Amino acid sequence: MNKSELYNKINNQILDKLNDGIIPWKKSWKVGLPANFISKRTYRGINFLSLSLKDFASPYYLTFYQCKQRGGSIISGEKSSMVIYYKLIDNENEEHERRSIPFLRYSNVFNITQTSLDLDDVELPTLLSCESIIDNMKEKPTIKNNISRCYYTPREDYISLPKITNFDSSEEFYSTLFHELIHWTGHGSRVSRASLVEFDDENYSYEELVAEIGSSYLSALCGISTKVVDNQAAYIQGYLKLSKEKELVFPQAAKDAQKAVAFILGDIAV
Repeated sequence: MNKSELYNKINNQILDKLNDGIIPWKKSWKVGLPANFISKRTYRGINFLSLSLKDFASPYYLTFYQCKQRGGSIISGEKSSMVIYYKLIDNENEEHERRSIPFLRYSNVFNITQTSLDLDDVELPTLLSCESIIDNMKEKPTIKNNISRCYYTPREDYISLPKITNFDSSEEFYSTLFHELIHWTGHGSRVSRASLVEFDDENYSYEELVAEIGSSYLSALCGISTKVVDNQAAYIQGYLKLSKEKELVFPQAAKDAQKAVAFILGDIAV
């Protein structure tokens, strides 16, 4: 499959979930970020979004070969999940200059709970605290407190939200703050996202999608639940409408969300 076919497949899988009334990235992330079991490297961007479609008790995935190397097997009837990666291939031009060219590849992975491997000794990844993410940011946002409204204003470049004591739980406070932080990264002085500057209905919907995916990633990093969306059905209809207006909107939004997350995390290794 070429790049367009790969992205189309994931885009359509997300659309299927939305048509079933499910927002796949709105979930409890108690087990943490999806990661490869052998390398412990977390899946990012479109792979994070793709694996959000799954509900497993473990965050760890591995290939058939990796499972076999560990002396395990795939449980009969279990289906794989697709992850995308780039492989560097050496190429020589007419001037005999060599350079590495990235080619898009895909791999099929299985959650460790889909295998015969012993799960008793499998430890869950170490989660970050929400506070540590904020404390370790190289550039801190300006946050102003109010009674009931949550928003980011790009013109004045500050986040406004109620104090943590005004939320039902600290998880709800931080998942809301993460959402606004993703908006904050889109400012022209940071990652400069056009959807935050050129304001129309389509860009507004797209910017909200980026913020939702990005905040879900940060929530997964901390092992917390994402904030429940009021009037979820309306949000779903908005995402479906946006998918008709913007081709391959979910892979692109995942890419932009990952840039925003990378800006927030800075030197934090995940």
